[in-house]
Amino acid sequence: MRIENNKQQRFGQLLELIYDSVQDLSRIAPAMELMCTELGAVAGHYVHMDLATREVTASCVSSDDYQSGDLEYKNYYSQVDNRLGWLAAGQVGEWRADHQHFDENFVRKSEIYNDFLFKYGGRHMVVGRIGEHVGQSEAVALLRPLGAPEYAENEYAYLRGLSSHWMRSSVLRRQVQKLERQQAADESITAHLPYGTVWVNAEGRIVAINQQASAILALADGLLVRQDKLRAVHPDDMEKLSRAVQMATAPQGRQGQWFGIRRRKQSVPLLVSVIPATMPQALDPLSGGPFALLILQDPRRQTLPQATQLQLIFRLTPAETRLVEALLDNETIESYALKMNVSRNTVRTHLASLFAKTGTRRQAELLRALLTSQPHVIL
Repeated sequence: MRIENNKQQRFGQLLELIYDSVQDLSRIAPAMELMCTELGAVAGHYVHMDLATREVTASCVSSDDYQSGDLEYKNYYSQVDNRLGWLAAGQVGEWRADHQHFDENFVRKSEIYNDFLFKYGGRHMVVGRIGEHVGQSEAVALLRPLGAPEYAENEYAYLRGLSSHWMRSSVLRRQVQKLERQQAADESITAHLPYGTVWVNAEGRIVAINQQASAILALADGLLVRQDKLRAVHPDDMEKLSRAVQMATAPQGRQGQWFGIRRRKQSVPLLVSVIPATMPQALDPLSGGPFALLILQDPRRQTLPQATQLQLIFRLTPAETRLVEALLDNETIESYALKMNVSRNTVRTHLASLFAKTGTRRQAELLRALLTSQPHVIL
């Protein structure tokens, strides 16, 4: 009974390490070390590779004793590994042993065995592909020592029991990496805006904020943060702020507006725009919508042109931005198509995209949404 409990405890610890690797790739090494102990392997090797170029984009080994081997494979042997075609043909989640495919004649002539694997005391290898995406492959290989018996059926059963967890960790890791890349791109945009941006949910909870807004709120002059929510110092300003957030996040008829927030240290009010918006998921992937985007502006500072502001707020393409400028200048779809020498269908495609990005359905609603982005102070 104690042996069985210890086995279950080790298995639980292994699963915890596998899922920890989603956000911390270094956790794969101790996970493979546990697998090596269970299977009598001498080393585990994780490799994330571009199959077309054979570039190893990430890798690690189960033990520091094999770090030099990891570097050798990354820098040279990955380019001459004549087993990659066999590896790439394997199904994700499947575990296969090299001795089932490569005979002794192949092994004797192969550089990867004679100059690399044998040098580290290994021969039999079982490999599992744990992930694949657009030519990128993730795999875990476990190496047994020279002279060791082949993997037995109960050991394959053990590996198959881990497959779904390894596969799920690979999918989650790819999603996290995508979100991190998108977050870096989003933050690079908002970091250089000349005004503060704050995303809040329907309850007024702050879910994302840029540096400029943090600096403004740190002064606690008119606006401040209390319990993760944006607060106005004056009660009537707080009422305007709450009402604007409710209107911007309403299930139907979402509307935006501008107003002024009185400040004690400055005679000129802080301008606040509350706009219905879709928050970039990368900034807070676990939060649900709807969201309101609050733009905090100090009138003493130079602001961006309106078209540029709209482009940043609604994530418009250059073509969509040009159409927005034309609509705000009271141009019709027909006159704009003629002026730009494009078809009406092309313009209507851009218009449909604007509806989707601004949460509107008709051209009149779109214009109202765009016009609310023009500063109009309500004191």
